[in-house]
Amino acid sequence: MRIARTFCFTNNGQALYLVSATEIQRITYSQETCENLQEMLGELFTPVETPEAPNRGFFKGLFGGGAQSLDREDLFGESASGKASRSLAQHIPGPGGIEGVKGAASGVAGDLARARLALDERGQKLGELEDRTAAMLASADSFSKQAHEVPKIPCY
Repeated sequence: MRIARTFCFTNNGQALYLVSATEIQRITYSQETCENLQEMLGELFTPVETPEAPNRGFFKGLFGGGAQSLDREDLFGESASGKASRSLAQHIPGPGGIEGVKGAASGVAGDLARARLALDERGQKLGELEDRTAAMLASADSFSKQAHEVPKIPCY
């Protein structure tokens, strides 16, 4: 009775076996079917040709490494079509100009001055802490000496 519920025989020498409630196993018992088994299997993926590599951008050319053959005209002059080379940087004026740079520099200088003041304050606090630690060590030594000098009095 169990075989009738777990096996299913088909034509062309194949059978299906229900291993568990969620797993099915296929069995082939014909030599001809075994020989053609690889042709009957499906493909896992469809082969696709790889696309061409994209053009190199400015930063890829600047930082991307790899030797590339360039001539002087490509590097320093305009090419035959009249366009500037893509690997050369171009100046794009931004809003603010030199005033913006001066403002940013003064902001950075102010931040550095505040950081230096905070560092000086921390150094002073560490110096005070070192002095207090030395005073505590001297006090502990003094207490230790006085404790050893006290005569031992028997307690009754």
